Amino acid sequence: MAAVGLFMAAPAFADPQVLQFGQMAEISSNGGTIDYTVSNLQPSGHNDGIWYSDVTAKGVSGNATPNIADFNARAVNSSTFAVMKGNQTDGLPEGPLPLGSPVTGRLYFDVRNGTNPDSVVYRDAGGTDKVVWKS
Repeated sequence: MAAVGLFMAAPAFADPQVLQFGQMAEISSNGGTIDYTVSNLQPSGHNDGIWYSDVTAKGVSGNATPNIADFNARAVNSSTFAVMKGNQTDGLPEGPLPLGSPVTGRLYFDVRNGTNPDSVVYRDAGGTDKVVWKS
């Protein structure tokens, strides 16, 4: 009697790109490519549990439309905090970016009753971490 084995390869998941705050990452999504630089993750200063980070986005190619909802703050204990305001942030447009011209804004995170974040993560629509900015 012959045994027939079936081998199925598990899908490969690439580790996210890990960068220091202030470094640029090129991210493709929504039919375009954007260079993002995230920096200055810090509390708002109003003792209200709100944190923010500065973000600069520069359209590189295609229909370079920021998807701000893909950004999250994360604490060392893996607690994750979604960006506030969904797809709207101070200074970044909801529509396509002009190619080659950087636009700067802020990402806000509600961290009330949570562990202070130490990184900002870009996750794709499927929930996979693509880029992590940290100090």
